Amino acid sequence: MFKKISIFIVVALLVYSCSKKAPFDTVTEDDLATHYCNDPLAINYNHGFPGTPDNSVCVYPTEVFTGTYSLTDSIYNGEYELDTILYYTIGFKANSLTELRMYGFCPSGDSVRLTADRYYKALVDSTLSLPDSNMVEGHVFCRAVDTIKGTINKYIGDSTMLRINLTIASDTGVNYHIGTGVKK
Repeated sequence: MFKKISIFIVVALLVYSCSKKAPFDTVTEDDLATHYCNDPLAINYNHGFPGTPDNSVCVYPTEVFTGTYSLTDSIYNGEYELDTILYYTIGFKANSLTELRMYGFCPSGDSVRLTADRYYKALVDSTLSLPDSNMVEGHVFCRAVDTIKGTINKYIGDSTMLRINLTIASDTGVNYHIGTGVKK
């Protein structure tokens, strides 16, 4: 008896699961009235889909970083002990949709090359070369013996704030720069 009831339930579920459903591809004119960004490099890629593709509404990674910031930079030594706190102004200038430069971080006027992604993060570009090379990860910074690497993140909910997390290796040791910037 239990076996017959189980078979009946299974057959009923199969019939129900094979029944015709409403079509899923019904798009109205109102759905297509909105415009959305169709560029995978953009932060708002496919936001507003379905609609009409319109790349003029795209927001690119460098756009969220571009500008001038007041930076509070906490510098830690190689043992993660607080060494110095500095306050200075840094600026970001876009070179392309994903590449930008940070100015004002190095006293000599050198810029830091960064690559931004659609997840509100900019990575310091690397000079890392072939495996048999003697080059260090990161890129030359301020002096020929300094190398910088790390990330800069934007706060997603607050367009005026950013966070730096950089490591500078030099002939005198390693320093960690951790700080917060506020857009001017």
